[in-house]
Amino acid sequence: MDKAKLQAACHEPALQKLLYEGRFGLRMEAHRVITNGRASQYPFPKTLDRRGINPYLTSGVTDNLMEFNAVIMKEAKAAVRQLEILQQIVDRQLHETERLWPLSMAPAPVYLHDLTYLTDHTTKPGSVEFNHYLMQKYGPTRLLTGGVHVGYSLQEELIESLYERFGKAEHASLAAFKNYLYFKLAQGYIMWQWLFTYLFGASPVPEDAKEVLLPEFDHQVRSFRNSQYGYGNLPTERLDYASLASYVTSLKGHLASGAYQSPHEVFAPVSLRGATDDIDATLAAGVDFISLRMFDLDPFAAAGISEDTLNFLELVMVYLLLTPQPDLTAADLQAAQARNEEVALQDPTEQTAWMKEEAQAFTQRLADFCEAYDAPRAYRLALKFVQRRIEDPSLTLAGQLLAKAEHGTFLSFGLKVANDRYSHLLQSGQTLSVIAAGYSPSVQRLIRAAILQGIQVWLNEDVAFEFGGQTVHVPADAELALPDGAAAYLKQLLPDL
Repeated sequence: MDKAKLQAACHEPALQKLLYEGRFGLRMEAHRVITNGRASQYPFPKTLDRRGINPYLTSGVTDNLMEFNAVIMKEAKAAVRQLEILQQIVDRQLHETERLWPLSMAPAPVYLHDLTYLTDHTTKPGSVEFNHYLMQKYGPTRLLTGGVHVGYSLQEELIESLYERFGKAEHASLAAFKNYLYFKLAQGYIMWQWLFTYLFGASPVPEDAKEVLLPEFDHQVRSFRNSQYGYGNLPTERLDYASLASYVTSLKGHLASGAYQSPHEVFAPVSLRGATDDIDATLAAGVDFISLRMFDLDPFAAAGISEDTLNFLELVMVYLLLTPQPDLTAADLQAAQARNEEVALQDPTEQTAWMKEEAQAFTQRLADFCEAYDAPRAYRLALKFVQRRIEDPSLTLAGQLLAKAEHGTFLSFGLKVANDRYSHLLQSGQTLSVIAAGYSPSVQRLIRAAILQGIQVWLNEDVAFEFGGQTVHVPADAELALPDGAAAYLKQLLPDL
């Protein structure tokens, strides 16, 4: 694809607008803890226990790990709001002594006292055997790291326009063109993963749990989750990003050999995703999005990930789309992965010369790109935050988190954040304070009830409730009488419920 012609076309206002209208689908995992920092041993909340069918709320590899699946949204702000809504709903369903832990790494008391309990405690329908297999293979310390998985897709109209104008000569179909684009984005992410780990890594190890987690290390680390010890497939079972063909071959090979028991065992930093888990079906229809699984929880963002982080991610994706990229060899990709390992296991206050030099050069190119393609203000602000963090490692997430430690532990800080968020919700007097400004109290109650029952909810100018092929719209500011409760009202709206 001729990048010069592509760049010229994307200066056209119609296409330029589409560059910054990608979609985000966010999935977050967070620990349930009690107010002394131990793992909660309360049963999974009965009000949330539609785990087999609820598209929003479920549990992870252990019942203690809450999983939130947000609706796919166009803008970072809307995507982040979805996660906040889900967390506020769950906060209301937990035992009064339970809290959602805001850090990727569990509190030290969990690692010291609760690993045996967490290893065995999984009751999610249809997943018990698989979860036990994962725990036996990977061990609890590798699996019990909270985080955010980011699904990202380019605007579909943009892809179709680019294919009609520039892709047909080299690609036999729109599906083949999409596969090409998304794999190039995946490769680009692998090359720059070290920078994302530097900026947004936030899983240093509690000092009093170091003997359990990293006994051979005599220094703090930036991101346990993003290191070889954290959330990922075993070193001998990783995907090969040298080419699309080698990616597919490695994935199929691991599945055929039994190294991966199912496609759900792909813990890669980035993977190609479609409507099904079958890679052949995905490629035949065209890749729908890339899944980025390596974001630590951001304890300074209520949703666990910030709008700035997502805006910076999209800026990088659009830059990679339009800018000529070198052909990458297997050696290039292996070197990039080694760099990410170095950065992940580096002290959060440190920064090597190559890191600063390459990050500054890259972000300057991104700044020039923002000017050339009229990036929205939010993207420019996100880039400014990144540039400051490159100048000063103490401003990175891990650097800020390290400053909150007391005697090498994050227990007091994490509990304060968790308790403050819980108290704020209660004191607001609203069912969902994050949307209280635009949605009436009764509509907030309807939204909560719908999500608890697994009904699709879309928040736009109004609220759309979708179930069984039927969609009902309710004005956001509607003042509704709910004499029998929100759930009963939803059954009147959606008789098939």
